[in-house]
Amino acid sequence: MDGSSADPPVQGQNRTTDPDLRDEDLAQLEILTLLIILVITLIGNILVLAALYSRRHYRRQIKMPRMYYFILHLSIADLLTGIFNVLPQLWWDVSYRFPGNTNWSCKVVKFVQPSGSFLSSYILMAIAIDRYRAICHPLTYHAWNSRRSRIMILTAWCTAFTFCIPQITIFSYQEVKPGIYDCWASWDQDWGERAYVTWFSISVFIVPLFCLVYTYTCICMALWQNTTYPTTSPHKIISRAKINTIKQTIAVITLYIICSLPFIFAQLWQTWSLNDTVYPVFQDNAVLTIIMLLSSLNSCVNPWIYLLSNRELITALRTLCINILSYDDTKLVMDTASGVSSSRDGGRRTDSDNMTMGTFLNRPSGLSYTTPDDNGVGEGGGGGGMNPDWKTVPAASD
Repeated sequence: MDGSSADPPVQGQNRTTDPDLRDEDLAQLEILTLLIILVITLIGNILVLAALYSRRHYRRQIKMPRMYYFILHLSIADLLTGIFNVLPQLWWDVSYRFPGNTNWSCKVVKFVQPSGSFLSSYILMAIAIDRYRAICHPLTYHAWNSRRSRIMILTAWCTAFTFCIPQITIFSYQEVKPGIYDCWASWDQDWGERAYVTWFSISVFIVPLFCLVYTYTCICMALWQNTTYPTTSPHKIISRAKINTIKQTIAVITLYIICSLPFIFAQLWQTWSLNDTVYPVFQDNAVLTIIMLLSSLNSCVNPWIYLLSNRELITALRTLCINILSYDDTKLVMDTASGVSSSRDGGRRTDSDNMTMGTFLNRPSGLSYTTPDDNGVGEGGGGGGMNPDWKTVPAASD
């Protein structure tokens, strides 16, 4: 079996039955695909992290809203996928043989490769559970303090890396042909590969999928019932910011399924050696190889969804770019929200100047990013607001 996989254990099979031969045209296509995924993943997630930094730094906030806390860790997980999964596989495909040349490096690489996939899945589960509590049980959600959010994230991290441990025992740097060594998987029993691939598929995709389907079905039902109440009804307690958050997250989940399902299905199908005449597409080695690479595709899609659907992150990113490009006005932009700005030479600016600057930054004075449920991770409360409307959210709404 080909062990040069980005995800355990059959991805990236671009070789013939002879382990020293490969289809060079297919290898070039695989390298191009991995390169595109890597670049988009790195750029998108770095922009999200920069926007989160800008939002916190230039607003001088210590606390981070709960939803942004989840987005932070999801972006980190997607970066791990790009750096520890896509990048080593890209290097591997360029050099054809495992470039580490040692057994310990083989085990380290195979240990960290699936970590991003596990972590992304479990953080998406944490987000779904948090949104389920906020929408379906809003009255008790405020007792769901930040400590529980941290526990969910910590559990996701620990579980993800714990589930990577079998990689250490499965993969090793071994001789695949006289005088030729590579990082390959080996199985003591014939059923070992099937058992492991099945367990991997269940833990990284099927269990999270059931959790996401259940929670978001309940959420959609709650939102549907909420729309039947009059605007002034006391039952209508779900804010528009929360509804926008749900729309955004459902888009992430949908693309997660679209991006992950082909890889999981193809891997299970190939490992269990089912009748290929039913699905002849799997007889095409090129198609199968590209499908196997798409397991990392959702990591390059997630950040762009958050950026394109979230005006606050776009505004924060724009503020950061203005401060970088206009070095002399850095202090001015930082102090705009305080109502009185100062330049680097110590001069004072008037409120009219601040209004002009606020208009330039799309941050009108007298309005605030913060929605009533936008509590920080540093204390209990909501944190569901992610896409506030500047025209309808007063500055002192809290």
